[in-house]
Amino acid sequence: MLDLPNRRPCVTEEVGMGLSVTVSYHPDTGNPVEVFLTERGKASDNPMQEALYNLGVKASGLMQEENPYAKSASKTHQAAAV
Repeated sequence: MLDLPNRRPCVTEEVGMGLSVTVSYHPDTGNPVEVFLTERGKASDNPMQEALYNLGVKASGLMQEENPYAKSASKTHQAAAV
């Protein structure tokens, strides 16, 4: 996982049906590093809110190269370039 600063630039968009998506960007590289998906309402009263949270955590991990394919694809690309 990346060592991220506490404050990062972000963009939030309403996507309809009371849902919003927020993407935060690394301030030095401009790369997206986190995604947050939210629905109106109390998180404790809504199973959908928990599912959206878990989806955001997983997507953020993949953007921060938790994805083993990204590392192997990078190595494959480097080997092909040699």
